[in-house]
Amino acid sequence: MRFPSLWRISACAALLGLGQNGLLVALPVLVERFGLPLSQWAGLILLGSMLFLVGSPFWGRVADRYGPRLVVIQALSGYLASFTLIGIALWAEARGSLAEGWLLPLLVIARVLYGLTVSGMVPACQQWSLALHGGEERLRALAAVSAGLSAGRLLGPLLAAASLSLSAYAPFGVMLGGGLLALGLVVGVARPRASAPGQRPAPPAQPLLERLPCLAMALLLAMSVSLMQLGLPDALQARLEIEATRAGHLMGVLLSLGALGALAIQLGVTRHQRLGGYVLLFLGALCLVAGYALLVQADGMPGFAAGVLVASIGTAMAVPGYTDAATRGGAPGASAGMLAMSHTLGYGAATLAVSLVAPSRLLLLTLVAALLLLLLVPAARTHFARPVTAPSTPPSND
Repeated sequence: MRFPSLWRISACAALLGLGQNGLLVALPVLVERFGLPLSQWAGLILLGSMLFLVGSPFWGRVADRYGPRLVVIQALSGYLASFTLIGIALWAEARGSLAEGWLLPLLVIARVLYGLTVSGMVPACQQWSLALHGGEERLRALAAVSAGLSAGRLLGPLLAAASLSLSAYAPFGVMLGGGLLALGLVVGVARPRASAPGQRPAPPAQPLLERLPCLAMALLLAMSVSLMQLGLPDALQARLEIEATRAGHLMGVLLSLGALGALAIQLGVTRHQRLGGYVLLFLGALCLVAGYALLVQADGMPGFAAGVLVASIGTAMAVPGYTDAATRGGAPGASAGMLAMSHTLGYGAATLAVSLVAPSRLLLLTLVAALLLLLLVPAARTHFARPVTAPSTPPSND
């Protein structure tokens, strides 16, 4: 039996989480082996991420005009090229084959290539899945892409940590292998029919003012998730009275628990369309508030575990909910690209907050962001009443 088309597309989305989290896990070894300080590696990672602000809306519009298949393939190609360049540059530096001062410029080029190409991955995957499974199956399609992202974030650290025992270059081999596998998987996915020149153009995207509630919710959700991750280590050390190394280990356990909870909800609830889009969004926002409230009050490991788990479940429900709302009644690629841009802005806002707010206040700020998101949910209710465009091509591979 052939691998279902929806899960082939979600495997491409998984690469984003695999690459991001896998690179983070490899950072201590990269700093030790190749001479670049942690601040420069952090700047390189931030550079690639911030270019999503430019790339995501651009590739969303390209997907609306020329079809999502083209955008996914170029994103996979950029992903492979970027990590290949990083691996070659590090290998040449270790062998002494690279001229002095060239390592950092090559890594900058690789991260720019990553940001400008891979930024189209998720918007195009969302549009492609909606084209194959539109109408009543929209939430199932969006949940599959979200599940792919969660699986990548869960597997990325595990695979990178395991491969580091073999070689400092092994994580890049894992990422390249994943990219080649994803490229092979999408070959057999049905191609959505694009309008021929002179025929009916793609539907216009919703006006920006109408999309603002969904974009604001995306920003607040990304900001709250990032603030939670940044605030947890300090809270664990202070409340459990443990050292930084122990807090780091517990942090990994908590984030893995959260990823498993999110994946379970995406596969068991959202994918089977047990709840409507608005109900999903509302319950997701409530879970975010409840989870972060538990983290603010937690004074032991059970409280931290419950808070992260509930908040992760809320994220798993809220993201398909507001994505469904934002992509109705307009060009889905452009809307998905704007949501991805809002997520990036949310991560940037969280980073800025860290420099302005005491570490002990970060979890409280996370709760404030979730409360603001909950207050915005009613503003998106009218979006769910909009009609959706029928799928462009039948789901022939499922």
